[in-house]
Amino acid sequence: MVWWKMIRLVIFDFSGTLGDYDPAGPRRVFEKLKEFNLPVNEEKTAGRLAEVLPDCLLLARNWQEFADRIIQKLGIVLENDRREALAAFLGKRPVHKLFGDAGEATKLPQGKAILTLSPKFAITNISELRHFEIFSPDVAGAAKPDPAALLAVLEKLKADPEETAMVGDSLENDILPAQTLGIKPILLDRGGKIKNAAPPIIKIKSLKELKK
Repeated sequence: MVWWKMIRLVIFDFSGTLGDYDPAGPRRVFEKLKEFNLPVNEEKTAGRLAEVLPDCLLLARNWQEFADRIIQKLGIVLENDRREALAAFLGKRPVHKLFGDAGEATKLPQGKAILTLSPKFAITNISELRHFEIFSPDVAGAAKPDPAALLAVLEKLKADPEETAMVGDSLENDILPAQTLGIKPILLDRGGKIKNAAPPIIKIKSLKELKK
């Protein structure tokens, strides 16, 4: 890809592209709650955690607020010191899990950014992403699919659209907004199920293809 040599900045979506919510998260939280000697029913509480954790995370602004939202959703009572202990526990264990090919993105020589709908605090503790500039809606001042979110990334990192690529798994949230701004659109279609992506959209099935 000759045009790839002109790219100085690669913007990645996070959820569905670099990684996603870790399905083991609810079990870890449940085991922590059991340490507090709470009368939690394994089947009922673990199932409820799987339902509420993603939304609690999306709406939180920090680990303490994430912990408080979980407690509220479960309808349990915890003393302040245990609330703080739960928040500290959550902050030490990533709630997201990177995909196997995400390592290919970290090796790219270009500047790298993440534009995500997830809160920034939930991603910054993933050590593999330490070289990525992370833009959540509160950082960008706008949320995808609003093109203003992409413009905020370009402005902060001093990049022009024609020297920038956007890699994402959603036509609506990632690819079409990038295309309207003149950013190179790269659609990650892992399952090969998206049929309505036509040139100039470039479609790949793995992040490994970015190096080809």
